[in-house]
Amino acid sequence: MYNSNVYLQEKTMHRTQIYFEEQFFESVKKKAKELNISVSAYIRDTIKKDLESQNSIQEPINLSTFSGQWKDYDISIKSIREKAWK
Repeated sequence: MYNSNVYLQEKTMHRTQIYFEEQFFESVKKKAKELNISVSAYIRDTIKKDLESQNSIQEPINLSTFSGQWKDYDISIKSIREKAWK
């Protein structure tokens, strides 16, 4: 019924127990069934995606490639005001 690769992974897995409200758990089971994976796999995948998205937000942006792009333009306050108040 389920198409999970839990046993094919070479990573150490830790067993835990969590409690869900009945309606929430039914939604989790329904979504896992739609994806044809186990409830455990669905929970792991969902948590993994959430943690990865948090890590990607926290990474600093490399702005070094933008250096010098405006060197040929007059972007002084005076020139900006002159263009804005025409």
